[in-house]
Amino acid sequence: MTATITRADVVGGHDGRAEIEIELTYDNGGTSTISLDEEACITSLDRAGIGSIDDLVGRPWHVVLPALTNPST
Repeated sequence: MTATITRADVVGGHDGRAEIEIELTYDNGGTSTISLDEEACITSLDRAGIGSIDDLVGRPWHVVLPALTNPST
């Protein structure tokens, strides 16, 4: 099952640092939300050639996979 990013926002994390909150929508209409460490997410976006979190909307979720597998790298 594939998922598409349908929302991406900067939010306050539990430690007061910024996090990226991403909503995923699946082919069957289901949704889920994930939070990503700002630094790891920025690195993933740079590697994918994405300049803004606004540009995440409409992309497949695997664009942010490096931020999930290698936080803060």
